[in-house]
Amino acid sequence: MKMAEILPLSFGHIEPIFEIETESFGDPWSKQSFAAIFASPHYMGFAAIDGAEVAGYLIARRMPPEIEILNIAVAKSKRRKKIATGLFCALFEYAKAEKTERLLLEVRRSNSAALGLYKKLGFGIDGFRKNYYSNPKEDAALMSVRI
Repeated sequence: MKMAEILPLSFGHIEPIFEIETESFGDPWSKQSFAAIFASPHYMGFAAIDGAEVAGYLIARRMPPEIEILNIAVAKSKRRKKIATGLFCALFEYAKAEKTERLLLEVRRSNSAALGLYKKLGFGIDGFRKNYYSNPKEDAALMSVRI
């Protein structure tokens, strides 16, 4: 199986990542939120291109010496094809090049698929944030990995 190509996110990716966002989350970010992130030097991200289409994306905030992963999603039709793993591999390479000490993220406590992936990638649970998510209301697991 051919792996998806991982590229830096750009303004041209807003429409397809917005579609993935709305099919993936009950409380999706707006197109304006994505545009604001792309315009800021504090944020970065990657798009996974499978064939001619955006299959997934990862957005993170630079907070030296750390990077916080804000959002990662894969199109429903492209899941279970190691696309999220490819996005994380690109982030790990970027983080090492930037001399990042730690990656941070939050995830719904009930999202067993994501929790399993993050643990496989070396993330550990640091704690929980009560009622962090809405639609539906749920606690977040706080996770991190040292680089």
